[in-house]
Amino acid sequence: MTTTKAARIALGALLLTIYSTLWVIREITNAMRQRGMLIPAVGAAFALAALVVIALLIRNPALRKPKTLLLVAAAGAIYALVVWPMESPEEKLHFIEYGIVGVLWFLSLPDAWSTPKRYVTAALATVASGWLDEGIQALIPTRYYDLRDVGFNALAGLMALTVFTVARALAK
Repeated sequence: MTTTKAARIALGALLLTIYSTLWVIREITNAMRQRGMLIPAVGAAFALAALVVIALLIRNPALRKPKTLLLVAAAGAIYALVVWPMESPEEKLHFIEYGIVGVLWFLSLPDAWSTPKRYVTAALATVASGWLDEGIQALIPTRYYDLRDVGFNALAGLMALTVFTVARALAK
């Protein structure tokens, strides 16, 4: 199976999971919050994301260049500056889920396309995916459309997509 095909399958599965859980996720996060589990779970999710990035750096010698390591360290600091002050743990998770969506959109596009074309297409598709998320929520009686969340989804996807694309360029 090609990377492109695997990315398309993973992207479809992730978006299906995000969209299909919109009906129940608030109940789940509220139950976790009441039990004091939500903040530790979000912290664990970010720790896992950091471990995945570290594993990718370790496994791929091309990514261990000083410029790439500096980029990843700077990106980590920027993520911390953006995410840490946010009050809602659920909103913090947007930076993981839509970051992954952005990278998967990029990887899902044809390898024959230029990097700028893939980047712009992936960016637009990521923003559209996050906007659709909010559009679906507008249809759910217990949820609501929040333009601020559209912005978080877009920012999350664009940050990860940018770091990923620049890291790939530096690795070459």
